[in-house]
Amino acid sequence: MRLTWLMPLAIAAALPAGAQVAPAAGQALPVPALGGAAPGLPEQLAPPQEADPFYLPPAAREFVYRATAPQPSVHTKLQSLLRAIFRPRNDGGMGLVYDNGRTRTVAEVWAEGKANCLSLTAFFVMACRSIGIHEEYAEAVNTNHWRKVGSLIQFERHVVALTSMAPMADLIADFVPDLRKRVGAYVVTILPEPRFRALFFSNRAVEALTEGNLFDAKTKASQSLQADPGSSVGWNILGVVQVQMGDLEAAEASYRKAMALDPRDGAPLGNLEVLMRNQGRLEEAGAFRERAESVRRKDPYYHAYLAEEALGAGDLAEAATRIRGALKILPRDPDFLLLSARIKLAEGDLEGAMKGIEEARKFADPMERARYDSKLEAIQGMKEGKPTP
Repeated sequence: MRLTWLMPLAIAAALPAGAQVAPAAGQALPVPALGGAAPGLPEQLAPPQEADPFYLPPAAREFVYRATAPQPSVHTKLQSLLRAIFRPRNDGGMGLVYDNGRTRTVAEVWAEGKANCLSLTAFFVMACRSIGIHEEYAEAVNTNHWRKVGSLIQFERHVVALTSMAPMADLIADFVPDLRKRVGAYVVTILPEPRFRALFFSNRAVEALTEGNLFDAKTKASQSLQADPGSSVGWNILGVVQVQMGDLEAAEASYRKAMALDPRDGAPLGNLEVLMRNQGRLEEAGAFRERAESVRRKDPYYHAYLAEEALGAGDLAEAATRIRGALKILPRDPDFLLLSARIKLAEGDLEGAMKGIEEARKFADPMERARYDSKLEAIQGMKEGKPTP
């Protein structure tokens, strides 16, 4: 099982808290003319130019103004805007729907009516700033999850838009048509502007990588680091791209830079171990494996990786322990359930293996279920003493 660990966003990666780079959020400012900058915002937060991925087109600015102008307060303006974004287009809204197929620019969100959470957050923040409300980017650190796309492991975290409202009344704009209160629902970290922009380009780099477009992936990873050279996520993704391009020396340097920036980031740690193991540098790889035990204990794919490794080495007890760790975190992952069944089969537990495959089949993609059926038939044949095909 050869895996590569990424830390994409759109859902972002583990990020340190950043200093605010603008006035206190939530302050109502005069509504600007449709072509101008919101008064009161610092120069570095002036409206992006047309070539900028966060550029809000004039038609979108007018839509935002019309949706919010009649409202008397910051709270009601934000709520009216959010509802207008999700209201169907035939009813005067944007008709926004969730689509995680790609990370769109703000202008693309407006034109297509589709967004993932990163693109929606960028759109909402730019929309609010266009009417003089300083909205902030934030990471909801209590909603993270793991996902596997081919051989790439993605640790996805959720980003939202935040309005600071005292006392203890901060508001969150998420992928629902109503504002939510931060307290009691979200644990958030404020993201400074450069970090959020870096995450945008990191997302696009991952998307290009999964499509096999290595040149574009490298370009986007470099743009991420131009936005925020201190992003461990960006350096790790650049390292992954460099491995795919065969530049192993540069990849090792990128992974080490990512680790230096965030020693608790397990993605570059795991990738560096794999890189060294593939190069025959087993002693160095082993040292990184030891470091990974504490850093990556919440990574289900790391446990599954070790379970597969132990199964191949014939250490069934270790394999069973590791796959239990993976299933504790992601109990419905069909690949994990199938691996657990393979371990039971190796232990001679045919009934347990069949139950495991049946469970895996239940959560598998419908297009994949025939594969599970053939495995069940093979084990049934073993139980009946039939030769294995």
